[in-house]
Parts: sequence; C-alpha cells; structure tokens
Amino acid sequence: MAELGVALVTFAPARTADFVALGRGAEDHGYAAVYTTESLTDTLSIDLAILLGTTRVRVGSYVAISYLRHPVVAAQMAVTAADLSGGRFVLGVGLGHKLRVEALGVPVGRPSVDLPAYVRDVKAVLSGRGRERYPDLPPQSYRDRTLDFRRPEHPVPVYTAAVGPRMAEAGAEVSDGVMAWLVPRAGIGALTAASARAGQRTGRAAPPVEAAVHAFVSDDLALARDAARAALGYWVGLPSYNRALAAAGWEAEAAAIAAAFRAGEPARLRAAIPDRLVDEYCLVGPPARCRDQLAAWDGTDVATVVVVPHPVAAEESYVDGVRRSLAALAPA
Repeated sequence: MAELGVALVTFAPARTADFVALGRGAEDHGYAAVYTTESLTDTLSIDLAILLGTTRVRVGSYVAISYLRHPVVAAQMAVTAADLSGGRFVLGVGLGHKLRVEALGVPVGRPSVDLPAYVRDVKAVLSGRGRERYPDLPPQSYRDRTLDFRRPEHPVPVYTAAVGPRMAEAGAEVSDGVMAWLVPRAGIGALTAASARAGQRTGRAAPPVEAAVHAFVSDDLALARDAARAALGYWVGLPSYNRALAAAGWEAEAAAIAAAFRAGEPARLRAAIPDRLVDEYCLVGPPARCRDQLAAWDGTDVATVVVVPHPVAAEESYVDGVRRSLAALAPA
C-alpha cells in the first residue's frame, strides 16, 4: 500500500507561518511527507521553515526549479536542512516550464540532458567531490586545511520531476526517486516502468515513484468538480502536461484542451475536461468518495500518493481548505 503525503501549493495566498502550521497539522494527522511546490516563491526556504516547525515528518521540494539555482546553492541548502532536521529533508528538483523560465531571462536547454547533469553536480557536492567537479575554483583553506563544500551529517535523497516516461527514466538513472506532477492515473504505469528500466540498467532497485493527486473535498460533488476543472485549466493546456494526457490515452481531450489553451478561452478549456478526466487527476467530492479514489492508486505501484489539497467554496481560504482536507483524508 502506498504511503500518504501532502503537497502545499506555495503560490497560494498564504504566509510562511501558515505553511509551517499546515505542515505541523499534516504531521499530527499522520501523513508521511510534507512537500512544497515552487512558482513565484522559494520552495527551499519554506521547506526549511517547515522542518524547523516539525519533528517527525519527511519534508521536501516538489520540486525546486533547477534552472533558477546553481547546483552548489541547492546542495548547500540541502546540507543545512538535513543537518537541522536530523535527515528528514528530500531535495526534489525539476526543470520548471520553458515559457516561465525563459520569461525570467534564463535560457533553457535540453531537459533529458540538463536535469540528470544537474543531479550529478548536486550529488558531487553532497558527497565531498565539489572541488573535483569545479576544478577551476580557487583553493580555500582554514587553519592549513584545504576545504571542500560542506557535506551533510545525514544522507540527502535527491528526486527528479517527471511527466513522461522519457524524463522519468533519465532522472531515475541518477536520482533516488521520481516525483510525478499532474500525470493522470492511467499514465503512471509508464513512469513506474521507466523507473524500473533505469534501476535495471544501473544495477540497483527501481527508484520509487511518488505521484501528486489534487484533492477537492466537498459534500457537493458538482461544486467540487467545478473547482477541480478551474484548477486543472491552469495546467493541462501547458505543453508537457498536455502531451502526458494524450500519451495516457486521452488524445481527443488533449487536443480539445490544447486548442482552447492556444485560443485563450478558459471556459471552453474547462468544458473540454469531462468528469471521467477529473477523476483521473483528482480526488473530488465527499470524504468517503475521495478515500475510495485514493484506494484506486494502490494498484499503480507508486510509493507515495501526494495529496495536493485545494479549497472548494469560493468563500473558503486556501489555508482553511487545506486544513479541512487534511483532516478529512488523514491516514487511518
């Protein structure tokens, strides 16, 4: 049976103290992990705050955008987080979206090459091979001892983001796990198979795959579905997610969504998302129905189902919606 985690959407209207309180609440409810997303925020600093406000739960980035941080910066933050938390930190890294990254003036290269290279650099620094990786860095010493970058007291797992099997396999060859975001349930098998292939090629066990599942908990099923469609409309038109949808067997729906996305017609885009597709991506409706939907993920070979809670009613705040959902879906 998959373990249950939670991911907090850090671009939502909440303060750092709110995310810490939600992380503590997830820990109290028995969730195995608390992760944070990154968009318009700094996920790693929020992770550190949550680690300092909790005592048991695993905490990590889902995911930190690699193009926005030098590998040394990411590795050294991970050292601090792991040291202060006793080894509870997971560094999840991904490329972000080309459109958003390039809008910040950052060039984007080849995803299947760049992300594995980034992970290798991060791991070199974490393992004490930073000076080997960056030989042109002028030597630095302290009390006649030549220094390398600081190493963590506890191991730091490094996970890679993936939407499709190609990125899952490329990432799993060098990382300790794969984090899937907005992949329909029907498409998860291709990612777990890709991770298994990477494990066979490298002579180790298949790195675990964790899957994010958005949650819209409400006794009003129709209202929950409307809220889910509105949220999905932000993502499923983006090229990588749209391709993953088509690859999972939803070609007609993916094409209709892409056309509406290109035309800038959000109402038409939402109308192109049928109820069956909402259920592929999300937990929707009353708590009992959402728990039944969670049980369906046990047959997908994912190691962790990462619930991404959202408010449903228009008057409900993000924090209140997450707090209510965490209680409703808490592990038994």
